[in-house]
Amino acid sequence: MVYGDAPSAATPKTHVLTYEGRSFGEAGEGAGQFKLPRFIAAAPNGNVVVSDFVNQRLQLVSGTGKAVGAALPEMRGTAPGQVVGPSGVACDGSHLFLCEGGNHRVQKILLADGTPISRASSHGRGDGHLWCPMGIAVAKRFTASETETSKSDVFVADNINGRVAVYAASDLEFLRSFGERGSEPGQLLYPTGIAVKDEEVFVSETGNHRISVFSKKGDFQRCFGSGPGIGLGQLNEPRGLTFVKGWLLVVESKRCTVFSPQGVPHHLVELPHVGQLWGCCFDAEASTAYVTDIRAGNPKIFVLHAHGMSFDDGMTENERAAKKAMLKKAAEEEKMREYREGKGGK
Repeated sequence: MVYGDAPSAATPKTHVLTYEGRSFGEAGEGAGQFKLPRFIAAAPNGNVVVSDFVNQRLQLVSGTGKAVGAALPEMRGTAPGQVVGPSGVACDGSHLFLCEGGNHRVQKILLADGTPISRASSHGRGDGHLWCPMGIAVAKRFTASETETSKSDVFVADNINGRVAVYAASDLEFLRSFGERGSEPGQLLYPTGIAVKDEEVFVSETGNHRISVFSKKGDFQRCFGSGPGIGLGQLNEPRGLTFVKGWLLVVESKRCTVFSPQGVPHHLVELPHVGQLWGCCFDAEASTAYVTDIRAGNPKIFVLHAHGMSFDDGMTENERAAKKAMLKKAAEEEKMREYREGKGGK
C-alpha cells in the first residue's frame, strides 16, 4: 500500500539486480572473517566496509572479501576511535561515518588509517541524543541547477526513539530530527535502514513493515509496503536500504525487493540458502550491490550485479520537470536557512 501522492514511472523490462552465484566471507575473528556482519558500505577502489558487530570492529575488504589493511577501528571502548556495538556505516570517499548501538553515538573516522575526526551524541531521548542508532547515510546538498555543493549531511535512523537525526557531515553538529515513535503515517517504529535520493529520505521500519519517505527537511511524503507478508510489494521487517541506479533495494530477512522510488515493486531478488539477511550497499563504479547475511556460524556477503538503464533514464518529461522544481525549491530553502543562521550569528 502506498500513502501519499506518487507519480507513475516507466519500468524497464529487465531485472535491475541479479545474483550470479558469487559470495564471500566466513565465520571467525581473523582478517576477512565476520561475526554478525550487519551493515555494509561501498568504499573507493572497489572495496567495501563491513560493520562486524560481534567482533566489535569495522573491516575494509575488497569486492572479493580479501582484507585491506587493519580493522577500522580495532579497539572496543568509549574513547574517540574506539567502538561498542558497531551498526550503520557510510562512506563519503575519504571518511567513514559510523553508528554505535552500544555507545549511542555517531563517529566520523578517516578511512585511510582509522583516525577519529569527530563524534556526536549520547544515550537519551532529547534533541541531539540517540538510542541504539542503526542505519546511516551521508548525502550531498544540491543547488537549484541540480549540482552538488561541497556540503553534506548525515542522516541517522534513531531506532528506539523512532525518528531520524540529522548532523552536518563536516563536524557532526546536530541540525535537527524528524519523525516520532508510532505507526501512523509520518511516524516511525524501529527505523533501521536509511537511504537518500535527491531531496528525499527513505527509512525502513522493522516495526511497521514498511518504507517511509520524508523530505530532507523532515516533511512526511508517503509510505509503502504492507505486511507482514510475502507477496510482491509486501514487506516483513525490512532493514537494509540502498539505491541501485535510482531504484530502491530493500532487504528483508529472507529476500530482497527492488522498488521504484515511488514505492512500486519491480521484482524480487531471491538468494540461495540464506540465514538472515540484513544490510546492503551499492558500488556504482562496479555496478555491484552487496547484501549481508548474519547467519550464526555461516556469515557471508552476497554479490549482486546491476543491469539496464537507471530509473531516472526512464522518467517522463513531466517527471523530470517535477524533479527539477523540487531540487530548486530545496536549494532556495537551504540558501534561506544559511542566510538566517548567518544573520543570527552576527
